[in-house]
Amino acid sequence: MDDAAPRLTPRPVAARTLPVPTTVSPQLQQSISASARIAREAPAPAPQTPEQWRAAIAASFELGRQRVEAVRARFPVEIVEGVLGGVPVHEVTPPGLGAKRPALLHFHGGAYIVYGGGSGLTEAILTAHYSKRRVISVDYRMPPDHPFPAAVDDAVAAWSALTETQAPGATGVFGTSAGGGLLLAMALKLKALGRPLPGALAPSTPWTDLAGESDSYRVNAGVDGVLPFYDGLLAAAARLYADGRSLNDPLISPVQGDFAGFPPTLLTTGTRDILLSDTVRVYRRMREAGVETRLEVYEALSHAEFNAAYESPESASAFGDIARWFDRWLAA
Repeated sequence: MDDAAPRLTPRPVAARTLPVPTTVSPQLQQSISASARIAREAPAPAPQTPEQWRAAIAASFELGRQRVEAVRARFPVEIVEGVLGGVPVHEVTPPGLGAKRPALLHFHGGAYIVYGGGSGLTEAILTAHYSKRRVISVDYRMPPDHPFPAAVDDAVAAWSALTETQAPGATGVFGTSAGGGLLLAMALKLKALGRPLPGALAPSTPWTDLAGESDSYRVNAGVDGVLPFYDGLLAAAARLYADGRSLNDPLISPVQGDFAGFPPTLLTTGTRDILLSDTVRVYRRMREAGVETRLEVYEALSHAEFNAAYESPESASAFGDIARWFDRWLAA
């Protein structure tokens, strides 16, 4: 009797043109159309040396800074630089803040390599606006100079310092992409250390499988208008961040972690998101672990496009959901 596993046959997919859907808002249609004009047919080449990485990071910083200023012009906030637990932070405060509620903690995205130095505050500004809460955005260390576990260590340090002045159960944590993955890694680390966990989490389209095994890395390759490919730049960023460690380490790829005992968690993604499967897999693992969790999937939304299309109804809905999630679950 032949006990060999059956051969698994990959499915070829014919080349096709994706129309701009009529099932989303006009603002999101414009964002989708704009991404089509800059679409690539193949993954972008990755930097090969530390100097090339630093050059790419510097270019991304300027693009991120410009977006932050554009969003800030539309959603005015006060931004103050500071230090929390020895880690640089930006405190984002919306106007007209009434009774002082506990601040939210934020980790920016950027594949663990870009959008530091205040260039990744778009999501922090939008969440401060919609939640009417102060947001403390952590400027964690990143490669090529500071690979894993520097970001996780900074996250834990900032969290520990913040919760010296406000209760853990009254503190929410959010982030998108690498920021979403980092907040999950931080919670896993806190759990391993036996420390109190946040009152609620909101990781949006979290990067949780740096090994690149998720289905949507292939299904949505070239479809996602924001982050079109895992192969190339993103895969190289994963290796740079891991610095020789296993990409399946739960603190690097949190989808591999044990979520038992985690706080209520809101997950957000879209049907064109290359990290759709990363998000869905975390949702299923959390459900299996008995975590109170909710998954929001937006029609035709690419990776974190609620940040780029910040004047769309979809963006308002996504950040409104995050605000209400924290209002529901955070202790007074």
